[in-house]
Amino acid sequence: MWVVVALLAVVVLGLVGYIWLWPQIVNDDSAAGPSTSTSTVVVPAPGAGPAPAQGGGPAPAESVPSYSTPCASVFGSSSFGTSAVGSTVTSCEFAEEVRAAYLRQGVRNGTVSIDAYSPVTGRTYTMTCSGSAVVTCTGGNDAVVYLY
Repeated sequence: MWVVVALLAVVVLGLVGYIWLWPQIVNDDSAAGPSTSTSTVVVPAPGAGPAPAQGGGPAPAESVPSYSTPCASVFGSSSFGTSAVGSTVTSCEFAEEVRAAYLRQGVRNGTVSIDAYSPVTGRTYTMTCSGSAVVTCTGGNDAVVYLY
């Protein structure tokens, strides 16, 4: 009887571990090689002026652009407590993941590259972030995120 109970416990623990670890194993893009585009296309809002030079992405903003959509903060932070999306292909869930990844790395007022997981697509994307009062992060599949 005890052997059956122990065997069932091992099977249940194995299934729980497999279910918990499987998404992390599947989302390991480093083993699969590059699979996402990192080009950036910026479409300014009507009346926002000329588009930035091709390939450079949006310049770091001193204030959050009026066409951006603020996101609800899912965690508190004394600096960069809010995120906003700056393109229609960017979700607030991803913007908050970008904010978390940016805050985990220590560089401020410079250009950094971070990896952020998208709960919407289930993939990890590389974003390039720069700025000081407002940090502009671009990358992934045409994603634009503002942190402030």
